[in-house]
Amino acid sequence: MTSSFRVLLAALAGVALAAISGAAAARDYIVVGSTEPGIARGQSFEAGARVSLPPGRTLTLMHASGSLLTVKGAATGVMLPRRQGNQAEADRLAIMRSIVAPPPSRATRGGICPGPEALTNLDVIAQAQQAGCRSAASQALDAWIAGQTPEEVDPSQD
Repeated sequence: MTSSFRVLLAALAGVALAAISGAAAARDYIVVGSTEPGIARGQSFEAGARVSLPPGRTLTLMHASGSLLTVKGAATGVMLPRRQGNQAEADRLAIMRSIVAPPPSRATRGGICPGPEALTNLDVIAQAQQAGCRSAASQALDAWIAGQTPEEVDPSQD
């Protein structure tokens, strides 16, 4: 493969990723778990947003950096921590959002998907999702999330 062809492929991939990320790129967190029925898995929030989360309820959020945090509800709701992410992280988060709140299933592009156990980091999981391996990417992301220890956020620290 020539270097100019690689550059063209990289540019096309960047444009495609930007198109996929769209409005979700401005969001800093996605919900990967919730005990609050009104907050769905895959919903996104901006850093610093106030979330109506009653006492006794929890949210597990993924930040654009890939870190997880658990937020516990409070009578006045909770304010999400302010954290900065870069554009590459925001683009990847948009793909993760499409995994946790996927559209209806579609066929894979190549017809062959890796097993979820082979998808061990967020970048590889995102690539599998983009290749049309929705089920493997979803299972791998769930396994990745289960293997992480979320940071706990104290709502009294607003």
